[in-house]
Amino acid sequence: MQKLQVISLSHKNCPLDLIGKFHIEDSRRKSFLIDLKETMGVNELVYLSTCNRVEFMMSTDTYFCSGRQQQLLDTFGIQGEGKSKALASFESFSGEEAMRHLLKVGASLESMVLGEREIITQVRKAFDEGREYGISGDLLRITGKNVIETSKRVFTETAIATKPVSVVSLAWKNFKQANHSTDTPILLIGAGQTNTNFARFLKKGGYSNVTVANRSIEKATTLVADTTGWSAVQLFHIPKIDSFNVIVTCTGSELPIITSDFLGAALSSPLSIIDMALPSDVSTDVVEMSNVSFIGMQELQAEATKNLEIRAQEIDACEAILNEAIVQFDEQVRQRKLEVAMREIPQTIKDIKDTAMGEVFAKELDQLDETSKQVLEKILGYMEKKYISVPMKLAKKVILENTRNN
Repeated sequence: MQKLQVISLSHKNCPLDLIGKFHIEDSRRKSFLIDLKETMGVNELVYLSTCNRVEFMMSTDTYFCSGRQQQLLDTFGIQGEGKSKALASFESFSGEEAMRHLLKVGASLESMVLGEREIITQVRKAFDEGREYGISGDLLRITGKNVIETSKRVFTETAIATKPVSVVSLAWKNFKQANHSTDTPILLIGAGQTNTNFARFLKKGGYSNVTVANRSIEKATTLVADTTGWSAVQLFHIPKIDSFNVIVTCTGSELPIITSDFLGAALSSPLSIIDMALPSDVSTDVVEMSNVSFIGMQELQAEATKNLEIRAQEIDACEAILNEAIVQFDEQVRQRKLEVAMREIPQTIKDIKDTAMGEVFAKELDQLDETSKQVLEKILGYMEKKYISVPMKLAKKVILENTRNN
């Protein structure tokens, strides 16, 4: 296990713009990582890059010292102040500490948002790429299998991810609680990433009467593409604003967009507004109207904080699963090491049998009838299998007992 080493940079100790400098474009990732493995002189390599972390997972016979870390930075072309910051921010893990770190990453215990599920997909993709590119081997294969399986256990057996904490997820939860019919007229103001994510929920839920309004009509048109009953309009050119029952808004405007003047006739009918913008897209006078049901960032963030506190209560349960995984990983690494060390035994025993029958006892065998020869070959074949399997089973038993005693 000591060959397992990890070099990590994350949101906890490094500016996100510096982490971004470690991003490798898909078109050159394979060739870059193959060259990186050779340049770093490591046996195996897996590379994980997300918006807020980068992980270099390696199997190497020698410690990944600061000199090799500088060489890593040179490979990415990071110099000057960025190089100094990265060297000061690098976290280095080896052996059991490295495995525990990777398990915590995969289980989202190291994520910017505790309990976010996307990380497990990103981890799986990283290990799959390492195998596909031919730069990872036995140790990282076993490592990846354990990290992914343990992460699934954490998400399945604990409540670490049961309470939504993202703004979009919480906004969608509040939207669904209102029990709007799928043909409810909905106005989506803004076509940025937040509303794009909310639109995915609407599309998946089968909502068919949606209008997307945005300053740039091109972005609004893109968002409504491949949908039936959805339309795109330019902001402030919205026809019949009073025909909408729900408004979901998230723009980058510095001033409120939804004012009493903006709503016009809509003021006379009940209206549900979900505002995911900072600063708010909705003016105070609209929020205070009796016929307006309003959910804003203050309410969403309060619920997110509460849910994060609930998630945090699950950390002990997660750690217990990680501890079990560490023991299992150690057993599997030892067993694989044994298998590699003993993989020549079957061929050696087969060679001994062939020599005995073909040379040492060839004359004696010639004196036997065909039936006797067949019986003898069956006996020797049986003995050959036992001579292979029994030592392997005994060795695995010893490894298992030693691991548990330690």
